[in-house]
Amino acid sequence: MCSKKWHTNLVLTIACLIVLTTTVAADNLSTADTRFPGGDFTLQSIHGPVSLKQYRGNVVLLFFGYTSCPDVCPMALSILSSVFSRLEPEELEKIKALFVSLDPDRDTPELLSRYTGFFHPNIIGVTGQAENIDQIVGNYGVVYKKKQMPDSAIGYSISHTPDILVVNGEGQLLRGRIGPATSREDIVAYLRKLLPLLQ
Repeated sequence: MCSKKWHTNLVLTIACLIVLTTTVAADNLSTADTRFPGGDFTLQSIHGPVSLKQYRGNVVLLFFGYTSCPDVCPMALSILSSVFSRLEPEELEKIKALFVSLDPDRDTPELLSRYTGFFHPNIIGVTGQAENIDQIVGNYGVVYKKKQMPDSAIGYSISHTPDILVVNGEGQLLRGRIGPATSREDIVAYLRKLLPLLQ
């Protein structure tokens, strides 16, 4: 069980992240997020290297997490799975999701593939060197912190940004982030507003 101190730190971290979040209900949801540089990156999947630029012309949803996450990550990927199930096949062809591991020491490409496979084939698990991931995290305005838990079987946990980030067809990070409380209907509507903007 988490200590009261750990619980307080997690609440404070999430409260800080809320300040950074622009929800999908905002008017400027399809504009570039100039607060963070975003940019291309290359990480490793079970099928080899995956670069963000290879998805130009698609909407890409980014979620940063780890396979041992007890709640936030499975909830986010379940939401994505539910949203994808509501889209038409031709819409799904233009939307991909990348699950970027914040735990490269444990999350191998094989483990990530099995994990994301529980949710939807459009979700691709990727990992890399810790230094590379830290650079990507900074470029995309993501916050995470590892907490040692010596009395736990998993040894440590990671608190992290709970939002799903959105990248447009030109590779730009958008201001409209998808928070964990966003309804499936609102997410579907948001994506359908973005699809006609693809080049």
